[in-house]
Amino acid sequence: MPQVRDDPESPDPAFSDLYGRLPDALDLEPWLSLARSAQPPVLYLGAGAGRLAVPLNAAGVQLVCVDAHPGMVARLRSRLPSTPVHLGLIESFQLSELFDLVIVPSNILCTEARLRGAARHLGPGGKLAFELTNPHWLVAGAAPGFRVLDMDRDRAAAEISYPGGDVQLAEIPLIWPEAIEDFLAGAGLELVRIDGQRQGEGQDGGQDGGQDEVAGLDESPTFYTVSRRPGSGS
Repeated sequence: MPQVRDDPESPDPAFSDLYGRLPDALDLEPWLSLARSAQPPVLYLGAGAGRLAVPLNAAGVQLVCVDAHPGMVARLRSRLPSTPVHLGLIESFQLSELFDLVIVPSNILCTEARLRGAARHLGPGGKLAFELTNPHWLVAGAAPGFRVLDMDRDRAAAEISYPGGDVQLAEIPLIWPEAIEDFLAGAGLELVRIDGQRQGEGQDGGQDGGQDEVAGLDESPTFYTVSRRPGSGS
């Protein structure tokens, strides 16, 4: 089985090839609703090969995209020639423009350095929305095609199988939902919303607040948060 790795500092060309073969996303939530309620453009960090960015653009969302993989950036530029697409690491990248909304789908803002890098791009009253792997889902057994090789409180090693036989070897830093408020506070942010998606059910209706509301996310492969700087509005 072909093996690929996701290493932003030493990109694997096979990883962008794999993502380039995946079909575009059909479910655009919560990102589409968040984008439609924000002032354009929306900064999309970790935009990859366009699996979500292309349908968001087709839905009318004006984007500025960033990715660390040259192969991803090349594919995205060819698919969205009118969209600004930048190559750079989230933790060190800096645009001169600030944004009303920064989105980071998939488990990318899983380190303090990356979280601070994303937060640097927030304008006054701006919001940061990002998705993380749910450790409770891993503990509960994950799902077919997602094999946990090793796991402790801070990190999981996994093999992720894709259609066609490709296998991604993943080292996943873990942020637990119960600890998300402390994680955000390290970057000067406060929690506005936390939510998860249960398999086969779509979005679960929404939860506001912190630790008490995240119980019951064992069936959600990921969870996402919306945050802002304290005192920046609703």
